[in-house]
Amino acid sequence: MDRNTTIGFLLLGLLLIGYMVYNQRGQKEYQAAQKARRDSIARVSQQKADAVRAKTAALDTAVQQRYDSLQRSSQLGVFAAAGTGATQTLTVENALVQITFSSLGGRPEKVILKQYKAYDGSPLDLMNSHYDQLGLLFYTAANQPVRTNNLQFRLMENTLGADSTRTIAYRLEAGDAAHYLEYRYVLHPGQYMLDFNVKMVGLENVLRPTDKTLSLIWNGQANQQEPDAKVEKNNTQIYYRLQNGEHDYFSLIRTTDKELTEPVQWVSFKQHFFNTSLVADKSFDNLDIKGKLAGDSSAYIAQADFRMQIPYTPAAEFEFPMHIYYGPNDYYILKSYHRDLEEVIPLGYGLYTFAKYINKWLLLPVFLFLGKIFGSWGITIIFLTIVIRLLISPLTYKSYLSQAKMKVLKPELDALKEKYKDDQQKFGMEQMKLFRSTGVSPLGGCLPMVLQIPIFFSLYMLFQSTIEVRQQSFLWVKDLSIYDAVLHLPFRIPLYGDHVSLLTLLMTLTSLFMAFYNKNMTGMGGAGQDNPALKYMPYIMPVFFLGFFNSMAAALTLYYLISNLITIAIQWVIQTYIIDEDKIHRQIQENKKKGPQKSKWMQRLEQAQQQKQTLTQQRKK
Repeated sequence: MDRNTTIGFLLLGLLLIGYMVYNQRGQKEYQAAQKARRDSIARVSQQKADAVRAKTAALDTAVQQRYDSLQRSSQLGVFAAAGTGATQTLTVENALVQITFSSLGGRPEKVILKQYKAYDGSPLDLMNSHYDQLGLLFYTAANQPVRTNNLQFRLMENTLGADSTRTIAYRLEAGDAAHYLEYRYVLHPGQYMLDFNVKMVGLENVLRPTDKTLSLIWNGQANQQEPDAKVEKNNTQIYYRLQNGEHDYFSLIRTTDKELTEPVQWVSFKQHFFNTSLVADKSFDNLDIKGKLAGDSSAYIAQADFRMQIPYTPAAEFEFPMHIYYGPNDYYILKSYHRDLEEVIPLGYGLYTFAKYINKWLLLPVFLFLGKIFGSWGITIIFLTIVIRLLISPLTYKSYLSQAKMKVLKPELDALKEKYKDDQQKFGMEQMKLFRSTGVSPLGGCLPMVLQIPIFFSLYMLFQSTIEVRQQSFLWVKDLSIYDAVLHLPFRIPLYGDHVSLLTLLMTLTSLFMAFYNKNMTGMGGAGQDNPALKYMPYIMPVFFLGFFNSMAAALTLYYLISNLITIAIQWVIQTYIIDEDKIHRQIQENKKKGPQKSKWMQRLEQAQQQKQTLTQQRKK
């Protein structure tokens, strides 16, 4: 192959390669053009489809809105316009409470107590859930039910008076401005009580003419405010006051439903240290209550539904004034409202009703007075213990004096026991004869202890209920209103719990020490010591109290620990420096020489019998 032929083939190859490259580029441009054309067609189709769907959706929405409007009109009648609209909120406050109102239902939807904190340090939301509702349920002239909680109210007034009184008014119009339902709220400075007035204007022909009452529905939820939910559930109760002045309550842990047909002045949804109460200036016709406690995994404690009837008379204007209390279970704050709301604080009830009066008239005033002096509630409890021990010191002295007399008589009692060991009946008679001849009462040491029982139960009720000790620390105790758990157990011990209270342990140890000390000091023998139940009772009771007090408020166990320490000190002083056993022995011997001593009660009984015999003889004559 010559050179020209070779060059020719090379040129042909270059031309072929160039053609192939050019053809491939054109193919790509063609495909890109085709793709652009297809995408353009798809976009146009999508836009047409979207337009069709938008028109369809708009038509469906219009149809649905028209349907909803017709349905609202048929159900709500003149209130149909309030069935729609945006919800707006308004927050008002004073130094104690912050209340947020909602236009939906024209009601409070959130309440914060500014002076208190929840157990985790967060703001104390006394009310802050979708479950909390308050409003009316009534029927229109067309026999359709209307519940105001689902309707939009219009804010008509939000004014602040010269004395810092805040007035809020929400209005639900019935077709026009001349016919309406109005909720008016007034929050006074420095008050937990919120005035709540229901007013109807021009609705006498709008509501069902046969109705004589309106239903006021209140749904409340108790949120967890304290560290131990179980303790808080045990203290969640419903209180109410009847128009006749009687008070009553029930705990949700035992009862869930109750219906009252008598007129009711107020009802309170009470937690351990806080409550929400609805108070009528006159009274509600009746009250239906349904409550329930939350499960263990729930974030709240309990829920309660209240339905009460407001007496209603059709008129051009109708008003029903009420009040809502959002606040603490503080005895004197509740008492200041002069409506017996302080009865929600369980200072004593049932078998322990007597404790209420001891607390109201003695222990609570002294406790609060000392608290103002010392500032620390732990130190206050210590000084309250000292005051109580001083008040009962005469009884304590008589008790120790009686024990000393029994100790002096022990040798003679042992001799009688040995002499009549085979005749217990004879021993008992000779023992009582010895007691009468010496002027010693075997119950002399028990009576002073029995008289202290009312104080025991009064303090039990006081420290379990008083809000002053809530979240107050002392030494290692973080909160005096609940047990001082120094150790949490991974398991639960029956009749004890799943934690260890150090105050309870110390109280138990001092109680056992007192039991051993008293046994050694009195050295009392006799028939009682042959009974194991009586012999070991002083040691069994402290062990029993170990489980009982382990879950009690630290304030209560602190009191009894200090009381035990003071008792030990007083007992040692009295028995070491005041009581003279030799003198007691001489007095007993002198009494024996005088013969059997009669008690004043026996003397009065004999005098009564002699008088009866004299009257009988006179009648026979």
